Amino acid sequence: MNGQGSRQKDSRSRKSRETCEAAALAYQQLGWSVIPLRHGEKIPILPWQEYQDRRANEDEIRAWFKRWPRANLGIVTGPISGLVVLDVDPRHGGEESLRLWSERHGPLPATAEAITGRGGMVVAPPSIHPSGQPYVWKPAHAPTDLALAPLPQWLRQRLSAQVSGRGHPLAYWRSLARGGVAEGQRNSTIASFAGHLLWHGVDPEVTLELLLAWNRERCQPPLDDEEVARVVASITKLHKRDSTDESED
Repeated sequence: MNGQGSRQKDSRSRKSRETCEAAALAYQQLGWSVIPLRHGEKIPILPWQEYQDRRANEDEIRAWFKRWPRANLGIVTGPISGLVVLDVDPRHGGEESLRLWSERHGPLPATAEAITGRGGMVVAPPSIHPSGQPYVWKPAHAPTDLALAPLPQWLRQRLSAQVSGRGHPLAYWRSLARGGVAEGQRNSTIASFAGHLLWHGVDPEVTLELLLAWNRERCQPPLDDEEVARVVASITKLHKRDSTDESED
């Protein structure tokens, strides 16, 4: 590679770092918890569970992008960022489902909207999707353009019902307890199972121990204990918040 080509590559690398770094710092100022992801991927570069409980500071963020100049940018959703993300995937009927729900409950309020490169994970603009396409905010719908809308009550109730497992018959849970699940279904099933147990009054520590044992014996292959604990902790937080809100109502 000649000197000019090398300089152009260095310039692009610098620009990529500055763009994602600036976005990460801006999101951090909004109170969002950000993490670095591998370039062109959705995979966290570092263990990120702690950022579900604390937000990285400015010095940490700058250090990340100095060490990994081409890193993508992720946002941790849930209580730490005060964010719930509704993923509308046209490939799986998402637009039609949203239309039907909107007809039933009314349109969703105007809020921040991102256009992905066909991704399903919460990867933030200006990251690059594996397809090579960038993640961008929908015109006039960046978080600097619109305030985040509160979660509609009907959608909150829908999510709570899914998390608690109230929508499944008893036979479903019995079958699940005996049969387990395969790779690709483990995280979501553990989250649903945890919600079901917590909703029925099982202590959070007992819930964790039960799901650790269930995961080891029934999941093929089992998740790491640390990942199971992270999922259960997240659902426990959501369950406590919902229980508090219901008691106040």
